[in-house]
Amino acid sequence: MINSILRCAEILKTVFNGVNRLTDISYNLNLNKSTTHRLLKALEKSGLIIQDHLTRKYLPGHLILRLASNPIFSHQLLVVSCHDEMIHLRDLTKESVVLHIAIGSQRICLEEIQTNEDIKYISGVGSVAPIYVGAGGKLLLSEMEKEDLELLLNNIKLLPVGPKTIIEKKKLLKELEKIHKQGYATSREERLYGGVAISVPIKNYVCPVALTILGPQFRFGAKMIDSLDDLKLSAKRISEKLYSRSGENRA
Repeated sequence: MINSILRCAEILKTVFNGVNRLTDISYNLNLNKSTTHRLLKALEKSGLIIQDHLTRKYLPGHLILRLASNPIFSHQLLVVSCHDEMIHLRDLTKESVVLHIAIGSQRICLEEIQTNEDIKYISGVGSVAPIYVGAGGKLLLSEMEKEDLELLLNNIKLLPVGPKTIIEKKKLLKELEKIHKQGYATSREERLYGGVAISVPIKNYVCPVALTILGPQFRFGAKMIDSLDDLKLSAKRISEKLYSRSGENRA
């Protein structure tokens, strides 16, 4: 009984660290597949994990999510690690700075530092939007594994959200390839009329994270690319902080 509980705890840790396929979990924990499968089924029955029937990956279940209350609470380490740099970027660019992660086919805003300007473009903490829309969403897609990306895009409809939303799969895939190579994403009026945004990835976290600056075209459009170096530098500092804190947690 005690050994089973300890093994289940190790499986949960492994899944939360991004190792979420049966074979990989089994190998990572040095357990045979039949034992791993039996424990996974017990965890699934209890609601602690679920299996995505599309990707066959094991993910946190409804009980874990309920205990964690909401995604914003679940990712507090990330939010805290980003807060100072987000304020720094807001003060530097005078525009809103947003933090996004993916939840299924949606992106959710975990944190936002709003501009002090009277005319502002914002996401809103806790708000969701289709993941294929805007710089932050496209950045998150570009960080996905190829097979997972194909599976996702084959199972969602690309519908227009803003004036210039990309709704052609081939065009979107070409854009994502470009984003992955260059290390940043931009958008113009894909979600909101007159809105522009630029986004970079944050590394060393359990899931892809997009750090984004957004503002109105008339004020930020011409300065957007000029902010890229500062945005990348802030993302690098956050990534280093996350790596350092993950080391502290392991110790």
